[in-house]
Amino acid sequence: MIAALATLVLLAGCNRLSVKDTLEGEEYTLVDQFNEDVRFPEAYRGNVMLVGYVYTHCPDICPIITYNMRDVQRALPDEENFMLVSISFDPDRDSPEILYNYAESYRVDQQNWRFLTGNRNQVENLLGKLEIATVKTPTRFVDERPIYFIDHTDRVTLIDKKGQVRRTYSGSEFKAEEIVDDIRILLSEL
Repeated sequence: MIAALATLVLLAGCNRLSVKDTLEGEEYTLVDQFNEDVRFPEAYRGNVMLVGYVYTHCPDICPIITYNMRDVQRALPDEENFMLVSISFDPDRDSPEILYNYAESYRVDQQNWRFLTGNRNQVENLLGKLEIATVKTPTRFVDERPIYFIDHTDRVTLIDKKGQVRRTYSGSEFKAEEIVDDIRILLSEL
């Protein structure tokens, strides 16, 4: 009875990390916070990635997502094959310099965390592939500066070393310990 229960628990754990989709064969030309061109996901192949979706003018969910991802990063300080990636869905305002300053303001270790932006087409195609929805509110102008907000899917995505989507989590409410455990499982896969 105990052996059967242990098997069920093990299978449930494996099932939660079963392949949901793949980015294999996909290529998106983006740019990171250091103004370096990135072919995503190819540039990070061989790494387990925790991918979040944010924009720097976000007043509510994005800061929480960034802090939660930072907690995961701090729990895995010595993992060489682990990357965090934040993709901005506001390329009109989120330049590489803005993304760099955003990363600095959250005091994240940028050695294994990339903040990506790009042209609107590339970003929207990638978000569509990862099933991230965004809706921009009407724009108003203050001193000729556009002011708007973007409603968006509250999600982070766990991608394995081969570029396969293995699990998604609520970005603002996840348990860092659970994600750390899932990342360690994927890191141990050959």
